[in-house]
Amino acid sequence: MPFAKKFRAMMDFPFPGDTLGEFAVESVDVYDVAGDFGQHGYAVAMVLSGPGGQQGVRRALKALVETRPITFSAYGNPYQLWCGRPEIESLGDKRYQVTARAAGVPIALEAALRRFLAYLADEELLADPLEAADRERVVSAYLDRYRDDIQRSVGRYRSRLSRFEREQV
Repeated sequence: MPFAKKFRAMMDFPFPGDTLGEFAVESVDVYDVAGDFGQHGYAVAMVLSGPGGQQGVRRALKALVETRPITFSAYGNPYQLWCGRPEIESLGDKRYQVTARAAGVPIALEAALRRFLAYLADEELLADPLEAADRERVVSAYLDRYRDDIQRSVGRYRSRLSRFEREQV
């Protein structure tokens, strides 16, 4: 299961001091919590400040909470991540507390990719037809590259997060 820091990185959550739409990000916290059966759960909390009211906050959060990235656990298992509907509470002075539950659920990515390649081959949509063994090689190579891309992306985010946390001390 991907833990909270990886969830935060994959969702590309902002850092305190960043802006989200018209709002300044004051704080962002993501914690691992118990999830429903078969899921890993996360609790998300952030404080935003700026004009626009609760509807403005909702608009600013829209792209962030609508994303559904796929990542891999430390064991290489694929998970799809998502954020639930955020609850927005006014703190006064144009400040807003945003909380949400989020989750990661294991998915059968490799099987889906195999089915997709089989469909492309069956419909003769591939420039060069692939035999079943070649399809397995393509799926495996794609997943290896995808894992590497995610690892680099998460590594960059975590480095930025570590620098930010050190600067706050």
